Amino acid sequence: MDSRRIPSIAEWYHEETKYAPRTIGLLPQPDFEQQPLPWKEWHSSEPIDLVPYLPFPDFPLGPADDQQPLDPGSISEFVGALSRILYFTNGATGFSPGGQQIFRASPSAGALYPTDITLALRGIRGLEDGLFAYSVLRHQLVPLFEGNVMPGITSACWEHPAFDGIHVVVILSGIWQRSRWRYHDRAYRRILLDTGHVLGNLVHAARQEGLQAVPIAGFEDSTLHNLLFIDDKEEGALVVVPLCRGEDVGSSDGLTASVRRSERSQAPPDLDADCILSLHATSSIVRDSPVTRPPDPPVCAGAEPDDEVISLDETLSNLSREFQGIIVRRRSTRQFSGAKVDRQDIARVLDFSHRFASPGPVRYLSARSALEVHLVCHRVGGLESGVWRYIPDEHELRLVRSGDFRRPVQEACLGQALAGDAACLVIYSSDLPAAVEVWGDRAYRYLHLDAGFLGQQLNLACIHQRLGVSGIAGFFDDDWNKILDLTSDQAITYITAIGDAVTDQ
Repeated sequence: MDSRRIPSIAEWYHEETKYAPRTIGLLPQPDFEQQPLPWKEWHSSEPIDLVPYLPFPDFPLGPADDQQPLDPGSISEFVGALSRILYFTNGATGFSPGGQQIFRASPSAGALYPTDITLALRGIRGLEDGLFAYSVLRHQLVPLFEGNVMPGITSACWEHPAFDGIHVVVILSGIWQRSRWRYHDRAYRRILLDTGHVLGNLVHAARQEGLQAVPIAGFEDSTLHNLLFIDDKEEGALVVVPLCRGEDVGSSDGLTASVRRSERSQAPPDLDADCILSLHATSSIVRDSPVTRPPDPPVCAGAEPDDEVISLDETLSNLSREFQGIIVRRRSTRQFSGAKVDRQDIARVLDFSHRFASPGPVRYLSARSALEVHLVCHRVGGLESGVWRYIPDEHELRLVRSGDFRRPVQEACLGQALAGDAACLVIYSSDLPAAVEVWGDRAYRYLHLDAGFLGQQLNLACIHQRLGVSGIAGFFDDDWNKILDLTSDQAITYITAIGDAVTDQ
């Protein structure tokens, strides 16, 4: 990077929130008496009860004694589709012994679940047009505001064609304190990744109901926040997702049509300012923000004659029939056995996770083209131990460095045995200064949302292949750059460990 170039606040934030062995012990320990609830406490005397529409009996959640939900016979059967979409996107899929903790359909760092779901509905029989909150605690829709807000949301997304004639928009927002309570200023990274996980489920859950999710991460922030009555100091909207009928989605409806630049700031921010709020504010998009097109994929040097290149023939085309079952049994792996896994399984996981990012006419991700994919293989049958680069378009692996990296990888993942015992790890990185020049500070949102989205595809594919899997967002950043032989401009965004799970967890 040019030494005379002034970094942006996005770059400054990434540098300031890096973990390092010499300083990580200085972070304050979380005060468990001050832990925020992982959901908002919504209550309505007449909610829309979504429990009767679930595809299984005896679900323990539901209306409180003082609630009188709307009669299912008075509302559209489409509400049943919304029930299943919301449940399999981020509903309550399990309970800890004693019921003290509710686990969700989507993985979350520390089980803090910072992503909330709000819906804008219109034209649904038996329901007033308006805003509705999704209450995880009761699996209900809670009315927030009556009135047709769809035109305002459409305007905030620059009249994106995906809004034409639709009945539902899903808005994913991040609640800062839920993650900041434990992860301090680095929480913004984890909130974006967790929201990417939720989005990763939403596109599948919508497809199960014959709908096409069209995520939009480029929108006019202030207009949307005003419509949703969002307090910027407490939360921020991160993704807007119109749900369209599949046949109504045209070839121009992908995210490439609505990716816009925020300002390209100069660091540092006001030293008295809140770190997370500063980055979120400077990455906001305003009405006259220009449209930009995603860059070409990172240039990967051609293989030299002596380089080892592995062409992967194994593919994994579809999980639609198994998606709901995968979600119900999904849990992050806590311990790997250290056994080998087959190369064919890893190939299928990589194929599904990266090919699905752009199925047909809809491009789900804003910045997928700027993310590089690396593998560190410890114990994969048919692959030499070492650092590999995965090239999605060619579905091939190229060896970067051979060797046993189990110890440095475990140390770089904060000493977690999980990282050393895994069969392999998939790592995403991006040239952050280059991304900022394309998207402004908004690049930071795009890169981490997209890494989380892809990480959730890895989760789903691994569970399908009977592999253990766990996302890792806490790591010593600079140590990983050394392991992967990357320059300091490359920001590590996310790591996923894959291997043979110890089953008696």
